[in-house]
Amino acid sequence: MVAILDTTLREGEQTPYVNFSLSEKLEIARLLDQVGVEMIEAGDPSVSPSIATAVGKIAGLGLKAEVVAHSMAIKKSIDIAKSCGADRVAIFFATSSIHLDNKLHKSQNQALEIICEHIAYARSLGLKVRYTPEDATRTEFGFLIKVCNAAIEAGADRISFADTLGILQPHIMYERVCALRENLMPCKIDLHCHNDYGLALANAMAGIRAGADCVHTTVNGLGERTGIPDLAETIVAFHNLEGLNQYNIQPLMGISSYLEKVSGFFLAPNKPITGQNAFTHKSGVHTNGVLKDPKTYEPFDPAMLGRERKIVIDKYTGKSAVASRLDEYGIEVSPAELDVIVTRIKNLSDNRKQLFDTDIIEIAEKVTGREIDVIPHDINALVMLEVESHVYTTSVVRRLRSFKDVSAVYEVTGEYDISAIVNVENVSALNNLIEELRTVTGVKRTETRVILKKYSGIGNGGNHGNAG
Repeated sequence: MVAILDTTLREGEQTPYVNFSLSEKLEIARLLDQVGVEMIEAGDPSVSPSIATAVGKIAGLGLKAEVVAHSMAIKKSIDIAKSCGADRVAIFFATSSIHLDNKLHKSQNQALEIICEHIAYARSLGLKVRYTPEDATRTEFGFLIKVCNAAIEAGADRISFADTLGILQPHIMYERVCALRENLMPCKIDLHCHNDYGLALANAMAGIRAGADCVHTTVNGLGERTGIPDLAETIVAFHNLEGLNQYNIQPLMGISSYLEKVSGFFLAPNKPITGQNAFTHKSGVHTNGVLKDPKTYEPFDPAMLGRERKIVIDKYTGKSAVASRLDEYGIEVSPAELDVIVTRIKNLSDNRKQLFDTDIIEIAEKVTGREIDVIPHDINALVMLEVESHVYTTSVVRRLRSFKDVSAVYEVTGEYDISAIVNVENVSALNNLIEELRTVTGVKRTETRVILKKYSGIGNGGNHGNAG
């Protein structure tokens, strides 16, 4: 059986410009526990007092997951991990020649002594120990086996095989893990795979197939440089491709969205599983197939994640997709009218980045000669925005003022930091604008209120009934 250690709170917070507040860390830990990960790496408490506080608070939440504290091979750091109440300490010390010679200035024998001394010390404190030979995949293999077996003899029950630079390929990962399993004393093998070549999850799956026990993940693939395997991608891949059913899939989209907001690290639209385009279809061939049977172009049902598929209408669109969209609004057209509508959509989209439903309905009105009133027009709304504490509010204001549909922006007091008045042509445009506003760097969350009526003040003549 595969286990997952999620290290969003340690590796994930090492993502450039990402810093979580204490309340955010506690919420992340709770959400991870809902998913059902076996271990949560809560941070390295020796880095700062705030991290030590967070590790202690997380350890006190009573989670089902084992709480792990990261630590250098330094007794003071191990003491702090113990004082935080962590279940396990993950001690790391590099083993590759480039790290020993150029960074640590230690011989292999000196490294061996340091590693064993500190693992034994942590065990004497009653802590469970995982040992990580940093840069393991560039370590001379004979020495790697020697140091890992020595660590196990000293008291470590888990070894983390760290592909620190993400340089392995899946077939090599498989071979290495097979060799580790054959040569190591009894222990659990973790896989810490970096994604520098985009191979992290493939390497992790190959390593599990070879006999490893645990994959390290982060929500949204956060981490140093290009990060490590994404939690949602890892769980869904193992669930659908390997039949692993021990994790709760429904919370994955929620925790992914939460991490986007609190990290300011926004997902690429084409990111697997959680990306905006993961279940979006565009070409006529694809949309025609999906409308007839979603399995033609979807590897699994998006409802599994609480998601819905989306059909994009533009010049690539076929008649099936347009007919389906019109049907959603209860608009009936003849086959001849549909042909003309599709042709006009293709012509219009040659000059437009994006078509809205209002564009499609307007074309249908012109082709059929009928007035079709199904979408509210000319919408005014008040969008409230909360800004991350480390971001200057004025910098977000400057960005908001560049949006053509934002007519006024105010810095305000209270729960939110900014209030923006927006004017859009329809609900679809409002939704799209809100999604764009949420991607502005520094925006933590938004709340939108559609303006139903607008009243002028008494000084403006007492006209009280102007609809907004």
